[in-house]
Amino acid sequence: MQRFTFVVAFLFGVASAAFAGAEIIEFEALSLGDRCQLVWRTAQETNFEMFVVERSSDGSRFLPVGTVEPQGSYSNYQYTDVSPLAQSSRVFFYRLKLLDRDQSFDYSVVREVSLVFSALRHTWGSIKAMFR
Repeated sequence: MQRFTFVVAFLFGVASAAFAGAEIIEFEALSLGDRCQLVWRTAQETNFEMFVVERSSDGSRFLPVGTVEPQGSYSNYQYTDVSPLAQSSRVFFYRLKLLDRDQSFDYSVVREVSLVFSALRHTWGSIKAMFR
């Protein structure tokens, strides 16, 4: 669900829209081998604090993996997740938590991506995970 509050006032045939938070107009998850790059664009950003990038291996339980500071309305963003290597799954789901300054929030649509791990990197990731 894209985050915005839409208020329309008709006065002499003119419509105006007031947005709260951030409006996501595009959100994609791209496979970069064993990493995932998220790219998105916003329209209006008002009273907006940050984007929280969340990841899930089952599509229902999401955990935060990073944050991105707002740049202002009509901006392009990207975030590269370099940490899925510690997971056993090869398919991941990503979403953005849109956090306003008043601590209210909403979520973007969920995007699915399949990653390809090399055997060496996967083994090294498993060894590192054992010592965490």
